[in-house]
Amino acid sequence: MFRILWILLLPYFTLNCYPPSWVRELPKTPQTSVDAELQGSYEKRLPPYSPYTSVSYRENHSENLKFDKTTRSFRKHYEREIEEKGLIHKFRVVGKGKYKSKGNWVLLQTEKIESEESVWKNGKQISRTGVNTVASSHKLLYHYDASSDSLIPMLYETGYREKSFGVVDGTKTPYAEDELFRLSRRNYTLKEYQGHAYFKSK
Repeated sequence: MFRILWILLLPYFTLNCYPPSWVRELPKTPQTSVDAELQGSYEKRLPPYSPYTSVSYRENHSENLKFDKTTRSFRKHYEREIEEKGLIHKFRVVGKGKYKSKGNWVLLQTEKIESEESVWKNGKQISRTGVNTVASSHKLLYHYDASSDSLIPMLYETGYREKSFGVVDGTKTPYAEDELFRLSRRNYTLKEYQGHAYFKSK
C-alpha cells in the first residue's frame, strides 16, 4: 500500500522540487579546473522569428552578457522587438550584479533590474512606459566551457523569465561534469529556437 502511494505522489514531489536548489549556488567542494575569469561580451545566437501563417508579423530578440573581471560584475541585456501591422513594440530588460566562480561554474547574482517598453511607428516613438527599476536577489548558475568560450545556464531563462527545462534535466549528480552532463550541455548549446548558450563576441 505504501509503495503504491509513493509511486502516485512521486510526480508531485518532483514537480514541487523543480528546479533543484543547486542551480542557485556554487559547489562547495574543490574543483579540478581553475576558477573562470570572465571579461568582455557574450551573446546568444538567435535567429529572427516570423511565423509561416503571418506575412505582417516579425519578431527579433537579442540577449547578451557583459563581464568585468576587475570588479567581478556583469550586465545582462535583453531586447525584443515585435513588428506587426506597421507598429513596432520594443521590450528591454537590463540586469546588473556580481558574479562568482568556482572551477567552470559561474554564479550570476543580480542586484538590480531595469525594464521599459515602447511603441514605434514610421521610425518615431509614439508611446513609452518609462524605465522601471527594482532591486533583485535573482541567482542562477552557469557553466563555462573554455574550448568554445561559451556560457550556458542550468535552467532556460530569457529576460529574467525562467522556464522549467534546461541543462539540469540531463544531469544526474550536481556539478558533475560527466558524460551525461556534457551530452545535455551539447544538446542545449545547439538549440536555435529558445537558444540557451552565450558565445564570446568581443
